[in-house]
Amino acid sequence: MPRKPTSEVIEHRITLGGYERQLVSDVAGSYQFNKIANPLIRLISDNTAMALIIASLGLFLDRYLDINWRTITKDMDNKQIADWLETQNLVGAGIGGLIGLFFGGIPGAAVGATTGSVVVEGIEYGLDEAGQLIIDNTTPSQSIALVLSLYRIGQIFSPNNNQSSGNYVPTPNYEDL
Repeated sequence: MPRKPTSEVIEHRITLGGYERQLVSDVAGSYQFNKIANPLIRLISDNTAMALIIASLGLFLDRYLDINWRTITKDMDNKQIADWLETQNLVGAGIGGLIGLFFGGIPGAAVGATTGSVVVEGIEYGLDEAGQLIIDNTTPSQSIALVLSLYRIGQIFSPNNNQSSGNYVPTPNYEDL
């Protein structure tokens, strides 16, 4: 039996405020991230896929690393190879190379890349030495007090600093140490 046509149309409208729009935007963003992240996580957790990825990287290393990378890394142990491939070293060399290229052409790029890498290694060495100095010259209780103090300073400067919210961490009393 055919239906009778409608005699009137009722339109319902929902208006969202700024806060609700932000919530909907956050939900949509997390949904999109989830749609991308889940397949990647499944791929990474599969042993066969990881073996294929690592083998592919191994085959294409000659394209992206120094031409003599096999000779350079032949006598290195695993820690030295990891240090040679550290991201910060590559970034420092890249930034130095770009600056050198801008100011001195190809020779400037070589000097800049070397300088950038040396600067990064120097900073890394300095941070390692400072950490070792702190470890050698403090007792565990002083180290804990130092970490708590740094945490408290971070809490003071955080954008959502609200001591009435229950996130208050008291400053350590150094007299008790």
